[in-house]
Amino acid sequence: MERYIIWSNLDLKLDDWRERVLAEDPSLAGDEAAMERKMFELNNLRLLDARINFDEELDGPILALGEVRVGDESAPVYKLYPSGNPTAIFYTDSPLAEYAVDEDGELRSFHQYPGGTITVRYRVFKENTEPAIQQRLSELASKGLLAEELLRAHTTRLGEHAALIYKLDLPKEADPEA
Repeated sequence: MERYIIWSNLDLKLDDWRERVLAEDPSLAGDEAAMERKMFELNNLRLLDARINFDEELDGPILALGEVRVGDESAPVYKLYPSGNPTAIFYTDSPLAEYAVDEDGELRSFHQYPGGTITVRYRVFKENTEPAIQQRLSELASKGLLAEELLRAHTTRLGEHAALIYKLDLPKEADPEA
């Protein structure tokens, strides 16, 4: 499977959006700056569509595992979304961002800020994973010490949910027990 972009504003080009922008508001013809603002506005509606598409309670909380990079420095970050509803992850305050399912079936996001970047991978705790285990994995994630085998033993890819929504054919995830 090749990478599937759910939403992005990384490579927006007005030439690609011109017809749609003018269909939405013909009075913008000739005003490139206004057309560009409208392009971003219309694209942001697609992010809202993603939130709507993913509005469902999953088997467990969502664990976001990320890395903040500023220059040559990086640090692990994590966030726990206790509701288990993926709509919460489809929010960004960064000027440039993207949400995609990668070649391994992982749902990831990329956020670019003037001072650095944040990349995030999203996993869902398996049903019946005890809160103490969720807490321990969150602690390990906060220190960048969470082993992949341990992560896979207690979580599933959020990309699995995206595959159902967008009819993606994901590669099988490796068995953590194997």
